[in-house]
Amino acid sequence: MRKKKDLPLSILKSLEPFVDLKGEKFEVVDPKDNLLKVIDKDPNSAFHFTIEKYQKSNNDPFIFLVKRTPKSIDEIGTDQNWFEASAINGQFNDWLILLNEYDTVKSFFDDPIIKSFQEEFYTEFELIDVDVDRSPFKTSQILMLDSYLEAVDNRLNEFITENNSCEIADIKADINLLRNNLTSKSKKWVVKELTTIWAKIAKQGTIFIREFLTESKKEIIKQGVKGILEFVIENGANLLN
Repeated sequence: MRKKKDLPLSILKSLEPFVDLKGEKFEVVDPKDNLLKVIDKDPNSAFHFTIEKYQKSNNDPFIFLVKRTPKSIDEIGTDQNWFEASAINGQFNDWLILLNEYDTVKSFFDDPIIKSFQEEFYTEFELIDVDVDRSPFKTSQILMLDSYLEAVDNRLNEFITENNSCEIADIKADINLLRNNLTSKSKKWVVKELTTIWAKIAKQGTIFIREFLTESKKEIIKQGVKGILEFVIENGANLLN
């Protein structure tokens, strides 16, 4: 894995504007062996904007090898080209426009019911931290959320039928994804994924709402996420009872 002092200072300065970059649709992640990697926040998406390496010859300016998906409005494949540092911001903005348009365009692949439930549940959280887009939850909160998600995952097994097995499997896959990312994703991402899981559970019917999503059960999680862990400790036995 690359280290900061493995690179020329001029390269680090060229990439510095991306370090604290925040957005609703994207996330700047560990580039590993690349110079920069920005990904679509949608966990089911492979869209990304990556600067793989740099190059310099004689007195020419540094150029960067940029790889991005989707390629354009007409192609979802990957585009890979060399650009000068001054062109990187424009290339990123072009990619971000595509990302935003994918999110806003209406299609038959969207589920308006799940979206409506998710928006309803998300508004119940009060995420007012200045670092909500970047920092994870505290370890105590992560452990509480993990225990809750494990309990939901196990309890869902009791409600599997021939008619809903695919939907329950999808919910359980989302739970697994969320549990695996509790320590590496931001508070905002975690809450968005949690409320999406709640939305998918709600769509299964009123029995699921009663069993998993009563106000008292949701309140325990909301208070724990806000950091009022004493409330969770006192009411933890009621997470799914």
